[in-house]
Amino acid sequence: MSKAPAFPSGMAFYHDQGFVPAFKQALKYAGKTGHIGTMPDAIAARLATPPYEKLGMHHTGHPTPWERYYTTLTAEYFGVLAGRTSIIVAHGIGPMATLQGVLDTYRYQFDDKSRGKQGGRISQAEFEKLARGEYGHVSIIDYEEYRNRFGDREFRAPTGYRRESEARRDSLLVARLGPRAHEYIARHATLARQYYQQEAKLVVADPYILDVNDPGNLPYWCREVESGLAFAHLTSIGGIGLVHHQNGMQLPSWACDVGIHEWNNGVRLIGVRAGSNDSIADGPDACELLRKHWEQLFEPSGLDRAPDGLHVLMQMPDKTWFTQIPKKGASADTYEPEFRVTSMEKLGELARFYTDSNYPVPIFRYDRREAQAVLPKEANAYELVGDPTKTGGADSQETCLVQGYRIEVDHTKRLVREKTLANDFERLMDLMQKAA
Repeated sequence: MSKAPAFPSGMAFYHDQGFVPAFKQALKYAGKTGHIGTMPDAIAARLATPPYEKLGMHHTGHPTPWERYYTTLTAEYFGVLAGRTSIIVAHGIGPMATLQGVLDTYRYQFDDKSRGKQGGRISQAEFEKLARGEYGHVSIIDYEEYRNRFGDREFRAPTGYRRESEARRDSLLVARLGPRAHEYIARHATLARQYYQQEAKLVVADPYILDVNDPGNLPYWCREVESGLAFAHLTSIGGIGLVHHQNGMQLPSWACDVGIHEWNNGVRLIGVRAGSNDSIADGPDACELLRKHWEQLFEPSGLDRAPDGLHVLMQMPDKTWFTQIPKKGASADTYEPEFRVTSMEKLGELARFYTDSNYPVPIFRYDRREAQAVLPKEANAYELVGDPTKTGGADSQETCLVQGYRIEVDHTKRLVREKTLANDFERLMDLMQKAA
């Protein structure tokens, strides 16, 4: 009997509903002896894993830690110590080392009904406890000295892209990256040089590699800390991208950002199991697993007959037809499968319908009645065929081809809802195990 493949030491969890469910799933994965990943965990995984062989491109099916962004439990605090504006960086310790601590910190923003408050806050007393080492080892950076060293000429804003030589001297960047910062900087720069050699046979001795950011909604250089408080945020590291900026070359930089996690940003948290963190895999994707393992994900519908109305159809990756969860009004199709189609008959020819439900976003929205108007009366289902197009300029009507069908479905069972599956950690992990 073959042994089920083991999961990696690290797994990154994204959730449509944001930080809290992602944190809880990452913590379940880590187990009692593990932890939520810090910046040093992300750095260790990058150092242990080569990037995709075609530098500058991503393998979407099997991304490496270099190609992914991660939200980390490395926290950064900005406040005043003994009259000096200072930054404290703490890896997995301190007020933001737990879910409740993170929520209490960012509550300053998300509980504000006026929407005028930005960022997280801790008390001055907590800031000083961090500085005294009461939570453990932290890094402290004198912000005015740092600003004098890296600030621009106009505003003395010390943000922006760093060359390898600058990154090595950047005390804040080194503190964010953690104990293996210099090893990582050297490795990143080596890969950047390989990219230039591979793409254009260029020798770049000192490439731009890392973008150092402040909170976008609370830049340190122009915001005064409120009395009795200190700014507080988690940090994040971006996936490697080809970044166009003023680097003095026609080619972009092979770079990523090392910056601040703002509350409304996307979240990808790492659950790290006990032991060395030599890899990080993507966590479960409920949408993908639902489509791949649909035969195992039915539940009783409780219906004694098939639902009435006009159904929108979709196909699973194995070409099995399903109806979609009904949408409401003039909106995008849900593309969430519900009932399996047991028989279908094509009715009539392709027809074209037009919609007045235009929106200034690249998502096709329409009312089902607009499609129904061009279908045979006997049709109780349809599929969109081809891509929607505009009839004229940017604000013109949109149009799409549609094919009508007469279908029957197995109404006795329907697929579990995607959002239900997304919150069922044990089931998700079981499906991942089967897919491995």
